[in-house]
Amino acid sequence: KKKKKLSGAGCTMRALLLLLLLTAHQFCHALPPNILFIVADDFGRNDFGAVNGGKTITPNINELYDQGIWLDSYYTFKICSPTRASIHTGRYPWGAGFYDMATDEDHCTRNFTGLPQLLKDAGYSTHAFGKWDIGFVNKKCTATYRGYDTFLGYYQACTADYWNHTSAMAPPAQDFAQNNESEIHPASNPAYEHKYNAHLFSKAAKEIVEQHDPSVSPLYLYFAPQNVHLACASGQKMGVQSPCNSVDLYPNVANDTYKTQGGMLTELDYAIGNVTQALKDKNMWEDTLVVFVSDNGGPLPHCTNYPLRGGKWTFWEGGVRVAAMLSGGKVPEKLRGTKYTGMMHSSDWYRTLVEGVAGKTIPDYTGPRPVDGVDMWTAILNNSTSPRTEVPHQVNNSFFDEHVQALRMGDYKLIRGNPGDDRILSWPAHLDHAVPFGLSGGVKTGNECRAPPGKQQPATNCIPHCLFNVVEDPSESHDLAKDPQYASLIKTISDRLDFYGRSGPNPADLGYEYPLQHFHQVVLPALKERALKTGFLEPYE
Repeated sequence: KKKKKLSGAGCTMRALLLLLLLTAHQFCHALPPNILFIVADDFGRNDFGAVNGGKTITPNINELYDQGIWLDSYYTFKICSPTRASIHTGRYPWGAGFYDMATDEDHCTRNFTGLPQLLKDAGYSTHAFGKWDIGFVNKKCTATYRGYDTFLGYYQACTADYWNHTSAMAPPAQDFAQNNESEIHPASNPAYEHKYNAHLFSKAAKEIVEQHDPSVSPLYLYFAPQNVHLACASGQKMGVQSPCNSVDLYPNVANDTYKTQGGMLTELDYAIGNVTQALKDKNMWEDTLVVFVSDNGGPLPHCTNYPLRGGKWTFWEGGVRVAAMLSGGKVPEKLRGTKYTGMMHSSDWYRTLVEGVAGKTIPDYTGPRPVDGVDMWTAILNNSTSPRTEVPHQVNNSFFDEHVQALRMGDYKLIRGNPGDDRILSWPAHLDHAVPFGLSGGVKTGNECRAPPGKQQPATNCIPHCLFNVVEDPSESHDLAKDPQYASLIKTISDRLDFYGRSGPNPADLGYEYPLQHFHQVVLPALKERALKTGFLEPYE
């Protein structure tokens, strides 16, 4: 039999049906958005041009701010390693066993399913650049064993020099690795030698973007350059380091420390701009969500957190309430240039990115402690009340006691003990005349500029406690603790702190069967000895 000819209307209907089926198929199989997660190291809340009146040159960060959602009440830990552990595990820093980082060589997150592993299971291609700082002595603690496909960067809190990548633990060996899944290698490429860290990391991230096929998988880039953390050499005496051509952009800044710090901020901005431009050139930007956060408040010896009090190493708001924003093409247009005031914590990225952004389900078990983080995505998109009502910054218990605790509950924050340096610093004003570099301790070697940081200052003690309304009084200038009307609230928050302290686990360690004393007396010396022989810091086992 001859087939019936379809009429024009029939052809049109059939074509329309086919189009609808194809569209439905594409919708059902649509990939989650790309995620660029930027962790700026020691970045101060007042350190970028969009908020400090243009005193620093940061056009790319300014654009993220102008086109994004400012997370006004976003909290981290007071120092870097615990915050990074929190981001990767979805637990409070102390909940993951990172009460501090006094001996961060023996810390590890391997008992938890990491954020990149969850995203990898959801189909993401995952890559990390820059600072790791949450375990390396055992290779199972390193980035590519924790969910990343590749890693280019350094293992510890900082390198001793931005150009030489020298290990702070075992100089002159380098702390610089280039790992691919289970393959752990030193980054011994001659092209890396004597190159400024931020340049290497942004170039490598750009290459990953250029090589990526967005039709096959979404991309997760964890971009964590060293800027603007001090280099660790010589007790950080000359730790503020930047190429001089960027320092030269700050001729009217009086002090060498801030001239060089300005250069470091501009170099960070350049690096971020290189990665975001690569995403735009690849036509991936409109399907990318950018997370920009600092890992803690800016350290007051060379950074500023105005209008907040304190900085890194402190439990004042300036130490834990940090610069944070969402940006990129996936931010709805109506929310660009807005501010979200709801409370949020570093542990919240775990659920927010996996469940909220990627639309996946987190398994029932991802570690020995239940997930502390909450999914903030819907609340942020709707500018609605945060599902988070409190942030326990630090607890004390039988495992750990640094004689200070802090918790924000609702609008109020209770501090028990010494919170640290209590200065409120803003970026210094530019003079009406130029000041040559080198008049206040800075040293120039070719295009390498180095300067000393300032000093920490004594602090106000909160003994037995201080209470602040950090919504009405973000600079923590009015202690309410002695007002009788707050006695009941103080007891409620104190009881909550004690509850959290009782729930805190053993400090994070590598899980060795032998005593930790053996680790420090045998393992670390052997690791250092091998680094000096090979020229690179590498996992012990």
